[in-house]
Amino acid sequence: MRTARLLRALAVTALLAAACGSTNSPATGNVTPATTNPSPTTTSSPSQQDPCPPPSNRCLALVTLRGSNSYAVRDITDISHAKTVSNLGQISLPMFVNATELSYADDSGLVRAPLAGSPKTPLATSQGFVSYAFAWSPDGSTVVYLTQTGSAMALHQVSAGVDRVLAASMPAMPAVGCETQFCSLTDAWDFRLSYSPDGSSISLVDSVLSVNVFRLWTSGGKVLNSSDSQSRFMSVWSGSSLYFRDAKGVEVWRDGVTSSFLPGLAWIRPKASPAGGQIVYETRDAQGWAHTFVVDTTTREVRELKKARSEPVFLTSRYIWYKGERSCVAADNCPSGWSVVASGKTYIYDLQAGTETESIITSVADVWPHAA
Repeated sequence: MRTARLLRALAVTALLAAACGSTNSPATGNVTPATTNPSPTTTSSPSQQDPCPPPSNRCLALVTLRGSNSYAVRDITDISHAKTVSNLGQISLPMFVNATELSYADDSGLVRAPLAGSPKTPLATSQGFVSYAFAWSPDGSTVVYLTQTGSAMALHQVSAGVDRVLAASMPAMPAVGCETQFCSLTDAWDFRLSYSPDGSSISLVDSVLSVNVFRLWTSGGKVLNSSDSQSRFMSVWSGSSLYFRDAKGVEVWRDGVTSSFLPGLAWIRPKASPAGGQIVYETRDAQGWAHTFVVDTTTREVRELKKARSEPVFLTSRYIWYKGERSCVAADNCPSGWSVVASGKTYIYDLQAGTETESIITSVADVWPHAA
């Protein structure tokens, strides 16, 4: 979930950024009624309980909070009494390994550490290591990461202390970026390296400017699907299925077969629920406004949560974080034809209650548990 920050801070996208609350305080803000979905179809409601898995029995988020550029580990098991577990400082984009460990890149390469951020254990120091392009297997035993040298990109896998190359000679990522929100191309750029929730498969999607890389491997490195010519992007795993967008809409790859899921839909940066069965995403209307939706992966029923809300991500199976938008004003110096800007506010939406609460989380790098 680190995509949005990578688009502006680095060269491309990757996962996401955003979430909620100050130390030992509730998710502060005004609660407003949820927007009613104009569509006649709605997804089924989450269960009354929102359990967090053993052994920690905690739901966690790697976030930045209002007024700070440092990452913090937040315990969001009780969203109304979220608390900070540790402050990590201004590190590169971090990711949970499991409920008690995280990983991130430093000057030496990829490292692994407890939730406090130290002591650090080096994992990968390969030349050309791409600091934001790595993913952990669901059991936290194996990590994959990318290196880039010259015009080629390679996929590495580290397991039991052994670093091996699974794939080489893939097209390199272009050296481009977007430092402001006035960059319409970012809604089409995507970069994501991920394990499937069952650990059996690895996917890579790189769609930036003229580069289009789509790869599916088994966890052992056998190629399941490969394409550098078709535009396949905006991918997300839910269960054993990989969902992605192409010219036809949203497709799903399952058991080696690709089929239509939501034809004609141009979704943007989808994220799957930690409980499985649901995907949250945004779209853009003709006036430039973002709309946040949730789709049930079994019934394909779609529910609109809010207009003027972007970059949604599941914090837990019940709560979704997203950013607010507003109309441009003269002081924004919006480019010609640009009518919508970020409002500077963020929110948490309760799928069970249908309510929205203003949040002090400004970005979400990752959550635990990961998507199921």
